[in-house]
Amino acid sequence: MTAAWMLWSIGAGLLFLVAGLAAERLLNGGRRWVWAAAGAGTVLLPAVRLLSSGGRPEALPAGPPIALEPLAITVSRDSALHSLDETLLFGWVVLSSLLMVAALVAAARFVRRRRSWEAGELLRRDVLWSRRSGPAVVGLLRSSIVLPEWVRGAGEARQELILTHEEEHLKAHDVQLRFLAAALLVAFPWNPALWFQYRRLGLALDIDCDRRVIKRWPQRLHLYGDLLLRVGARGGNMPGIAVAALAEQPSLLERRIRALLRKAPEIRMAQAAFLVFGAILVIGIAVMSPGITSDGADLSSEPAFTPFTVAPDYTNASEVRRALESEYPPLLRDAGIGGTVLVWFFIDEAGTVRNSFVNESSGSEALDEAALRVAPVFKFTPALNRDRAVPVWVSLPITFTSQGGRAAEGEGAETEAAEAAVTEAGAGPDPSAGPVVTPYTVAPDYTNPSEIRQAMESEYPPLFRDAGIGGTVQVWFFIDESGEVREAAVKESSGSEALDEAALRVAPVFKFTPAMNRDRAVPVWVSLPITFTTR
Repeated sequence: MTAAWMLWSIGAGLLFLVAGLAAERLLNGGRRWVWAAAGAGTVLLPAVRLLSSGGRPEALPAGPPIALEPLAITVSRDSALHSLDETLLFGWVVLSSLLMVAALVAAARFVRRRRSWEAGELLRRDVLWSRRSGPAVVGLLRSSIVLPEWVRGAGEARQELILTHEEEHLKAHDVQLRFLAAALLVAFPWNPALWFQYRRLGLALDIDCDRRVIKRWPQRLHLYGDLLLRVGARGGNMPGIAVAALAEQPSLLERRIRALLRKAPEIRMAQAAFLVFGAILVIGIAVMSPGITSDGADLSSEPAFTPFTVAPDYTNASEVRRALESEYPPLLRDAGIGGTVLVWFFIDEAGTVRNSFVNESSGSEALDEAALRVAPVFKFTPALNRDRAVPVWVSLPITFTSQGGRAAEGEGAETEAAEAAVTEAGAGPDPSAGPVVTPYTVAPDYTNPSEIRQAMESEYPPLFRDAGIGGTVQVWFFIDESGEVREAAVKESSGSEALDEAALRVAPVFKFTPAMNRDRAVPVWVSLPITFTTR
């Protein structure tokens, strides 16, 4: 999810960049706020979208995750994008660390230079004098104007322009604004939109300041342009991110001088309306575009594979039993007609059933509808992905059955994590007689998921795996009183003989807890899906 979020953030930043380029063409001043807003939006919008769509990225189980759906195992392979998450996080930390170190080194150099500066005055204003550094405003908390020695002989008119420029930087708090923009770069150095926005912000700070200087000294326009060229040629830039200089980016001097010579943006009303519409449109796209979803399941989406390490387990068997007895259509019960409905359940982080619908019909519409009325009664323990509760889709069979034409009183039909029906105790099934319905109150549960996963990976036909071909084989298991698999047979084919044979080779690897009929271990037949997939 980290990779997807970073890509979404870059896209949002580029949209804000386009909006900023459109908006600044309408302004004769105040461009700084366009780029300050663009930078803030580039960072805040993805953060808000991430938090509103499920919080921080989930951690997946190590190795190929197992979907511990009731009596189904899925071997999954991470997407290429998801596989980049750890690498990108590592690169993010390294790059931010390098930028932080560079900023600290620059700050150390700045402190060393500052020790050589002397306090003084120019035109009755307090300044700091240096040999070559400046003209600039320096200092994050207590900003000061620093001037190089050559300014002493620049003449009063030029001195006034230099001081006015730096005082405008002070009044506008440009040093603090540049520092905040640089902090965003250190925090999110992988976003190219932020780098471009930072450069445009630096230009906007200078252009806005230039315009305010000329507004105060309109008769000195050409002198000020000449001063910019002289300062740019002399250099005097200083390390640090808490600096606002008269000519800190000599490469942008030509743009600044052209901006000075342009009196006002000559934009017709139609063009202005178009640019405003364009800015609003791109920001609207960024705001309304789909957010980043976490790896958890979505209530509104179709059932999908969800990574979790601890499967949900239902906790209210007696309530489920009563619901089954209550909802069993009387005509079907009295006629001894039963069936199994395979139902999709959406279970939220608290273990509550939020949605359900039929996965595989029983063949009877009445039984299907009865199963959907029973589904909301289930209460589950939350599914866990490592130590975090996650919402999941799971598929469970709900079975209606009766004895002697009616549901057994006091017992009823019951669904476990495996397919089961509660009836009076009787003799165990004969494996040679083939699969039969077996009464039990506690379903068997497999206990060796790691061995099963290894077996599935080993038995998955290489040609199918490499081609991305998968399938589900419904397998009959005969499990004896000790939980050992004694027999296995294909109940429903995957459509591929090779996958069916692979599933039968995997079946003996399963180890189960014994099925219990009340307090006695019993041999049972159960039907389990074994799914091969390369997702």
